Amino acid sequence: MSLLQHLTGYAPARLAHALAAFGGVYVFTRLLGAEEYGRYALLVSLLAMVHTASVTWAEAAAYRFAGAARGAGKTADHYAGALRLVGLSGLGGLMVLAMLWIVLRQIPGYGPAIPVLGALLITGCLVQLAQETHRAEMRVERYSLNEVVHILGGFALGSAVAWQLDFGAVSPLIGLLTARSVVAVREGIWLARAAKGGRASLHESQAWFAYGAPVAAALVLDIVLSASDRFLIAAFLGEAAVGAYAAGYGVADKTVLMLCAWPAIAASPLLMARFEAAGATAAGKSAKALITTVLLTALPAATGLALVAQPLSEAMIGTALRDQAAAIIPWIAFAGLLNGLLVYVASEPFQLTRRTGLRAGLMLVPAILNIGLNLVLLPLLGMMGAVYATVISYGVGLVLLAAIGNRLVQLDWPFGEAIKIALACVAMAPAVWVVPNIGGWPQLAFEAAAGGAVYAFTTFMLDAGGVRDFVSVRFASKVRQES
Repeated sequence: MSLLQHLTGYAPARLAHALAAFGGVYVFTRLLGAEEYGRYALLVSLLAMVHTASVTWAEAAAYRFAGAARGAGKTADHYAGALRLVGLSGLGGLMVLAMLWIVLRQIPGYGPAIPVLGALLITGCLVQLAQETHRAEMRVERYSLNEVVHILGGFALGSAVAWQLDFGAVSPLIGLLTARSVVAVREGIWLARAAKGGRASLHESQAWFAYGAPVAAALVLDIVLSASDRFLIAAFLGEAAVGAYAAGYGVADKTVLMLCAWPAIAASPLLMARFEAAGATAAGKSAKALITTVLLTALPAATGLALVAQPLSEAMIGTALRDQAAAIIPWIAFAGLLNGLLVYVASEPFQLTRRTGLRAGLMLVPAILNIGLNLVLLPLLGMMGAVYATVISYGVGLVLLAAIGNRLVQLDWPFGEAIKIALACVAMAPAVWVVPNIGGWPQLAFEAAAGGAVYAFTTFMLDAGGVRDFVSVRFASKVRQES
């Protein structure tokens, strides 16, 4: 299966994430209010930290070792071991949440939410384990269907709960839990059948831990890098400020990060197969298509979000949060691009060579830097201090991982194509600036259309990323089919 076919297959999943991200900001900033939306953002970050620290190591190993198990005819053993390790790790995560409930139960809004987080952790273990194995085995349609059901279904149900019931910050979580439970039951049955007759091996479990634990440690540090500022903002500025920060983040960072994730999720199994079959040099050359695709989609998205920040915030974000969110959107959009390149491109050599411990050690640098900068800049500059800290930390992390990772697998970074794509992005600005200031959705629509049209035309004229050749080949193929 080619990269283009993978991109097409994963498109519904990416679209579901995009709709839920934008829809969540639009709906929940209005229905929950500033403080409740800020509390919701903190709860989501807390769940992500607990899940990543406790379970992700086993999920990552299940993905990485799926191909080897299939080749050795040990698929049932693979799934049996995966279920055992994820189950034990999930119990550890529940114990952490139980201790947090004891500490936080008296704080309004947090006591009732922790049990919901526990249920989300349990269902998330099953869903994420199944999704990692589907991705490794290239079961693209099943992966995308699961994502659409639990992401869009969770958003729709969460919106209904927030609208009709007075549950505050926990409302979106209840909706997500309901939809995720449906997928968890289906995938839990599938995993049990796949593991039937299999036996978990202590030796393989040790190998999984040796690979997966550093992956989880690095991802925890990724979350510390991206979410620790929310807890510090809550401490220095209050939960309402977290709401404004999370709203800007939800519109900008999540959008760009999803566009980075789309080609990466599609290409990663292909790169892994190329690495296993032909070695590091061949995999490094194959990475050029991944990096080019990420830049073609994510760089114009970051530029466009920066250019339309004001009408975007007016259209998408509730009144109480939009002014502060509009100020941070341009910065966070490009922080999202740096984050996407760090997680989905610069980290790839460490995954391929199983040097995940080295990546975890390197991620300590930007994570500690981010916390230090927040402690210094938040009291001086307010929310913008957290924004500047995020951009600087992601930039440092990207340069560091790219430099060290290049020694493991020399990725073919398309610098020439990147310059062309950047020029096409710059060309968007005049087209956006000439749109009349009519505000809200109409201005957003006109600016997005103008910027998108100019970008498409410029990339074609410059042949950025081989777009012109790609269109010519597809057009010629279509003509041949019709004739």
